[in-house]
Amino acid sequence: MVSFTTSSYRFDLTRLAVALLILGLIFITARLSIGDSLTVGYVMVIPVYVFLSAVLEDARLVKHSRVHAWAERLAAFSAAAACGYTGYQLWISGY
Repeated sequence: MVSFTTSSYRFDLTRLAVALLILGLIFITARLSIGDSLTVGYVMVIPVYVFLSAVLEDARLVKHSRVHAWAERLAAFSAAAACGYTGYQLWISGY
């Protein structure tokens, strides 16, 4: 098992790669079925949030810290919002 460890988290790189592959397949499926980049960006908000929440929750070493849980939720929500905003910016620019 190959892992990347910080002071509060241990990321299993094999499981992370599989999760990224699944997220990529969801994106490709959404992109092929929906031609509009605005809608794809908004559709990908939920999978990105679920992906980041699951990965961060699984990697946390200290399971009882409420501060980490709220910080993880805020980071996952911010990244998901950035995904939707990227779809909006691509739509504005004509893609």
